[in-house]
Amino acid sequence: MNKNVIILVALYRYRNFPVRIMHPLLKNVDGAEPYVIFFKNCDTNEFNFPTEREEGLFAKLIAELSPRLVGFSVLSPYVPIARRLTRIVKDNSSSLVIWGGAHPTISPESCINEADMLCVGEGEGAIIDLAKRLADGESCRAINNLWVKNNGYVIKNPMRSLIQDLDSMPFPSYGDKSYYFIDSNRIAKDDPLLLDNSFWVQASRGCPYSCSYCISGLLQGLFKDIGPYTRRRSVNSVIKEIKENLRLPGNRIDNVFFIDEVFGSEESWLNEFEIRYKKEIKLPFYAAYNPQILNPAILGKLAGAGLYRINFGIQTGSDFIRNKIFRRPGINSEIIDLAKEIDSHGIKIEYDLIMDNPYDTAQSLKGTIEFLLKLPGPLRFNLYSLQYFPNYALTKKAIEDGYIAPKEAEVDTLIGKTTKSWSYAPKLWPYTEKQILQNIIWLMVWNCAKPDIVKFSVFGNSSKSKLCLNYLNLKSVVLGKMLGMGRFVRKNYRATFRKKDSRKRQPSAAIC
Repeated sequence: MNKNVIILVALYRYRNFPVRIMHPLLKNVDGAEPYVIFFKNCDTNEFNFPTEREEGLFAKLIAELSPRLVGFSVLSPYVPIARRLTRIVKDNSSSLVIWGGAHPTISPESCINEADMLCVGEGEGAIIDLAKRLADGESCRAINNLWVKNNGYVIKNPMRSLIQDLDSMPFPSYGDKSYYFIDSNRIAKDDPLLLDNSFWVQASRGCPYSCSYCISGLLQGLFKDIGPYTRRRSVNSVIKEIKENLRLPGNRIDNVFFIDEVFGSEESWLNEFEIRYKKEIKLPFYAAYNPQILNPAILGKLAGAGLYRINFGIQTGSDFIRNKIFRRPGINSEIIDLAKEIDSHGIKIEYDLIMDNPYDTAQSLKGTIEFLLKLPGPLRFNLYSLQYFPNYALTKKAIEDGYIAPKEAEVDTLIGKTTKSWSYAPKLWPYTEKQILQNIIWLMVWNCAKPDIVKFSVFGNSSKSKLCLNYLNLKSVVLGKMLGMGRFVRKNYRATFRKKDSRKRQPSAAIC
């Protein structure tokens, strides 16, 4: 039987877990010869468009490998680039092209004209079935989770059940000889993640919450009839994956980064994790939570296991906006009490906060500043500028309320905003009270303004307080320009923090 070359393309994510899981699955399919092209890499605040040289390297590799199938893992901001690379595949091979991932799942109607097939939902089962049928020369039209073009119309196959036994999936693979990395105008074979000191692990899939600015709310609706959305791997599976990678020759791993939307919350799971992790792994780890899940018992187990840093989103200092607009449960007083409890364990906290929110007012931003002043310091924040992704609940509401035009949420607009303006940057204009307060919040979360000065400036009524307010505003703009945004300012911040904390820190997980 002749082998069929299958290429998976990960756009702008070397840490693409679905692709790194599907590759070993395909290696076990008779007649399939899988490769992965990791096309460029970026973090949350850094993005560069492909160069002609990089596109040329991609085209040459496609021509050399002569694939039967090329699958693109597509996030919403990178749709225009996926279109461009799809055309390159078509121009340099006779390959079929399938798109999968977050964007085709939530917006298939807008994607089906871009490729021969779409994968809507989880891709592991569908890609195995597709590879087998291609190898056997059978029709690919009736595969669950796939939309398939067929003689001028589209076959929309039903969705298969969500994978409940996550332990049945292989671990993400690293350093495979069939991996290619295209970036910085060159092509490489060495897996950069093998040199990283931080090992990233996904111990679960799904999120129990449905915040209006997040994809989870959309996916919960899409998947409601095909099985529980939030699923968790066994402790044994998680420990085994970490151990296997710690045994790799030359590994530099000195901490573990759990990228789950919400890390372990079940008592029995945490009991086993605490005992086994601190006995068998013994490395500091990072985890993310929703404040609503955390309590003293959970925090005690996490601290006992080795948690050194925790992330959770407060998103706004307004209880009304958080609950009614963002559809995220929790109130400020609960978050303050929780932050103090976490701080008492010696665990560092990193918060998420959203700026450029049209529902914010000068009054709500003053409430946010008052709230921030009550959190234990020093503050550590991911300060984001609100983005409008296609079809998200918040996007629809912002359009309905007249805050944005529909065009502002289209994918061709999205790439220019989300890939260059993730982090909030201080701005001198518009010269309004709301803008000034947002700039001062930027100073606070980067620990560039003393609390007493902020309090005097924001809540005082004297001419001196107004003068100080304008000084802080100008300071934020100047510092923003001097330090830059994105990668540089984040490195600057982390370098400063490392002087105060000898334990290693890792970059924050990317959103989308």
